[in-house]
Amino acid sequence: MDSLLITTAEEKNQILKLYNIGEAEIKEDVNLIKAWIVKQPHLPQNLSDDCIEKVLLRNKCRVERTKQKLDNYYSLRGHNRDLIRDFENVVPSEHVSTYLPMPKLTPKLERILIMKILKPEAELYDIMEVIKINLATTELLFKYDDSVGVRYLYDFQGFTLRHMARMNPVPIIKQISMIEKGYSCRMLGVDLVNFPSFASKIMALLKMLLRPKIYERVKIHPNLESVYEVMPKDCLPSEYGGTYSTIPKLTKMWDKAIRDHRQFFVDNFNNISLEHLRPLEVPDGDAFGVQGTFKNLTID
Repeated sequence: MDSLLITTAEEKNQILKLYNIGEAEIKEDVNLIKAWIVKQPHLPQNLSDDCIEKVLLRNKCRVERTKQKLDNYYSLRGHNRDLIRDFENVVPSEHVSTYLPMPKLTPKLERILIMKILKPEAELYDIMEVIKINLATTELLFKYDDSVGVRYLYDFQGFTLRHMARMNPVPIIKQISMIEKGYSCRMLGVDLVNFPSFASKIMALLKMLLRPKIYERVKIHPNLESVYEVMPKDCLPSEYGGTYSTIPKLTKMWDKAIRDHRQFFVDNFNNISLEHLRPLEVPDGDAFGVQGTFKNLTID
């Protein structure tokens, strides 16, 4: 995955500096979260230190928020089993659309993620299959990505009203909720290119699907020069005038990444919250609303 999700040592240091935290503090916080997980009988006990650290960084190094997001990860996957089934059989290059993270981070430490139709025939457009590749990719981002968040480049070339008519908003809303609340993905921007003539209908759909805060981050770009203001050419594939590989080559690399994680996906399908074992909330107690372990306060 190192060649697909690149974060240099300097970029990692920049992220730590952004959140005003050092390696020693990160390790301390990871240990606090691990101690909390042990006390949660409803949660699986198999998250690696590295994965916990990545989730912690995505949540701006807020320990209690990270605990809640980890709980969400397991509970939302448990409540949406239909959306996470058969990830091991996903082959990105054969799908009707792409959900493609770019390997190189932007100068703002964002991960660009390209969404576009690969096969224009509307009758092939199955929203549940689109969601499957989106979430399978997000599962690996959750496990491996070091970035401050995702900036989406949504290319509408080839997208028609016939495609739009096949978009069921219910599973899409569930997917977005999982990506944000479960996979701890920070949506830092939604940049739209090749916008069709029925723009008002798409914007109305986006307004229904996205939280107001995220909808405010939607921007329609009239041309690629406008895109380059937020996404440098060296972070984009050649299809957008960039210098970083091509969409087909990168998609083939994701074919291999998912194939290499086949057993992980099979095993991870059952890593969900066991709600019947969830501890009862402690009334008038825990100030954070999540039972756990907290840092000691030292007073000189």
